[in-house]
Amino acid sequence: MTNCNVFFVKKFSCLSFLLLSLPLFNACIKDEAPNAECDITGVDEEWLKSLPEGTILGNPNIQNNSVNFLCTPNADRTALAPRFTLTPGARITYLDKGLAKDGNGAIRNFSTPQIYTVIAEDQVWRKDYEVAFLPLSPFKKCSFEDTKLEYASTGSSKSWHKWLQPNPEFNYTSDYCWDSGNAGYALTGMASAPEHYPTVSVEGGVAGRCVRMETLTTGSFGKNLNMPIAAGNLFIGSFDVSKAASPTGGARKATKFGLQMVAGEPLFLQGYYKYTAGPVFTDIKQNVIEGRKDLCDIYAVLYEVDPDPATGKVTPLNGNDVLSSDRIVALARIADPGEPQQWLFFSEPFVYKNGKSFDEERFHRNGYSIAVVMTSSREGAYFEGSVGSTLYVDEIEVKWREIHRQ
Repeated sequence: MTNCNVFFVKKFSCLSFLLLSLPLFNACIKDEAPNAECDITGVDEEWLKSLPEGTILGNPNIQNNSVNFLCTPNADRTALAPRFTLTPGARITYLDKGLAKDGNGAIRNFSTPQIYTVIAEDQVWRKDYEVAFLPLSPFKKCSFEDTKLEYASTGSSKSWHKWLQPNPEFNYTSDYCWDSGNAGYALTGMASAPEHYPTVSVEGGVAGRCVRMETLTTGSFGKNLNMPIAAGNLFIGSFDVSKAASPTGGARKATKFGLQMVAGEPLFLQGYYKYTAGPVFTDIKQNVIEGRKDLCDIYAVLYEVDPDPATGKVTPLNGNDVLSSDRIVALARIADPGEPQQWLFFSEPFVYKNGKSFDEERFHRNGYSIAVVMTSSREGAYFEGSVGSTLYVDEIEVKWREIHRQ
């Protein structure tokens, strides 16, 4: 576009330049391809502020095909009108008796999840989103039996596994709790099927299915971005794929750990795992580090959050500070996981950090978040590890000293 009118600059006066160059300038705009992106990028702040205080707990969880809101158990979900921000030029619709209607600000009954469709500016690409308002329920256990396929866009064949968390208290199963870096790996073009991603659902668990996490190469895409490997990972929180490819720590910043799914004072993290380290350990420059062996990582972090009274939003920990923040209250971690080849049960106590103790008053104002994190390469967030390192995990559980909410 910048080349369309440059030859006018010296020959004509400013006024003549503007008048004569407009047709060419417009022609350049017309030649631009319409935007093909069709994403929900955020939730309108003013709409969040308009809700009764305490309705929403924490940040809206925007993922590739879903938007989830955590809300208080007694919140009225029967007539809500969420407003979303979208990629430029896109519009959002929903079906009402077979007719497509504008979705932004439409009043709908969210006693059950509702479907929206985001249509790109080019009118070709579109993506369906499931939007849910979920009553707060603490995390206690996951057996990793239930998954769904997450698609890059509606009609796309590019898909990966997404784990669902059962909620027996409120009788629903949702994709709110767990996320992985699979959506980021999709950008590499290295995976042609769900089982080719770093984090997949497989048979052979302690009981039923389990999670397999494997450190994989990212090919030429990752090499060009100085991100040569992708460690398999699964965690409570969310992954913002729009920030994943930034070469300045983007993947770490895009990984947001923890949700306010706290039942009381945490006591133990426990479950089962087995692990095999890959044969060759490399650094971010793909230099072989002789004598160094890869390690898996399994841990849980309880940390402090201070909800915004107007929106309920909080600041989550990310890949840069999840193990170093001064907001960390307690940490449970397998220090030396080794390489058990058969299922090994572990039970790690939560150890208090930063001179902190559990505060029941903070608990009652939803001032804590819990993150459970698993990865096939302990230094994978810094793109160090061994291709082929493989971690299996099943029956993950947090044991609490449970406290009745006021």
